[in-house]
Amino acid sequence: MLAAFALALAQDVRISLRVDFGPVGRPAVVRELKLPRGTNLVEATRRVCSVEQDWLCWSKDDVWSIDGVGPDTRLDRYWMWNLDGAMGPNFPVKHVVSDGERIEWLYVGGKEPVKLEARAVSLLPAATEIAIAIGAENALVGISHLCRQPQGRELPRVMSTTVDSDAWSMGRIDAYLREAGARGETLYSLDEERIRALKPTVVMSQGLCPVCAATPQDVERSLGKDKCADLLVLTPRSLADVAQNIRDVGKALGRDSAATIAARDFERRFEKLRSEPRATPVPRVVVLEWFEPLWVSGEWIAEMVEVAGGTPLLASPKDPSRRIEWTDLQAADPDVLVLAACSMDIPRARRELGALTNHPAWTGLRAVKSRRVFLLDGERHFSTPGPGLAQGAEVMRAVLATSASSAPLPLDACVRVE
Repeated sequence: MLAAFALALAQDVRISLRVDFGPVGRPAVVRELKLPRGTNLVEATRRVCSVEQDWLCWSKDDVWSIDGVGPDTRLDRYWMWNLDGAMGPNFPVKHVVSDGERIEWLYVGGKEPVKLEARAVSLLPAATEIAIAIGAENALVGISHLCRQPQGRELPRVMSTTVDSDAWSMGRIDAYLREAGARGETLYSLDEERIRALKPTVVMSQGLCPVCAATPQDVERSLGKDKCADLLVLTPRSLADVAQNIRDVGKALGRDSAATIAARDFERRFEKLRSEPRATPVPRVVVLEWFEPLWVSGEWIAEMVEVAGGTPLLASPKDPSRRIEWTDLQAADPDVLVLAACSMDIPRARRELGALTNHPAWTGLRAVKSRRVFLLDGERHFSTPGPGLAQGAEVMRAVLATSASSAPLPLDACVRVE
């Protein structure tokens, strides 16, 4: 009797497993598997595809991705599984496969972002980026002059500025800002009439930098005490703060679950970078966010340098960005110089390189002599504290591993400055 029972336990089970990538457009994976009795569904799936587990819905053992295809929070696309044509009855990790089962993984979700009751005016590019990333773009009814338009939509711009950041040089912008500050002038103006007509339920702004966007005081002064909406103020100073901002925007716009997953995805990408071995010796790095005068990046950007495997110089993750002199840069003499201009993409920032390359101290810098000066997209990947920071850190990681003789990096992500 015991021998028969042991023999039954030792017998293998045979199942049919199919992985359907759906909207991703990849061919389905179909296999007939022979597995040891007692194998759970996740273990079975790993026989044919890579599987990552993380806290997606109910458990840290949820299936996060299969073969690199993970959550798409914008369109609510996630993995679910069917057993013999019906929805799986329990968690995949708890399901022990039985002989003859037909199991199918399906990557399913919507084609368009969902309609939401919230009506949001975003005065901050990072808030707009977060809203789009979590599938809340249909909640946006108005944006600032600097925010990117959601794909396929043309939202009214309700904030403007007297600073012509596209036409003016960095030196002229800096001079104008200092003069306006001395006169006590407000840099931004809100279209109060249009904002009221849009009837927002929430206005998203920032409390970090009065030069970068309208402050809460600007908003309250412009809209008055009887403001028409709740005010959500984002004031990130670290990568953890940015992850929390993603959750906060999701809560304000009715996308709590999607925002929780998007924030976790953001955290996972940084965790992966932190787990990778650092180069030896560790490169010493300066990130410049302004070229005339020189400003060095601190806070979350300095933290990104550490995550990417470098040592930030002149400003640490605990320090705000600050103005420095050329003598400071010469004394630091970094191994790698990263140029990530605040609110400027690569083509726009490239126009400002003369402020650096024409300075007499430029050619004496270690990073210049070793061809380790890189121009990155400051707007998308550094100065906008949203989901795009993760890609910025990944590009930074590639930059820090690039030597003078290495092949050039993709031009849309990074340009080597010769």
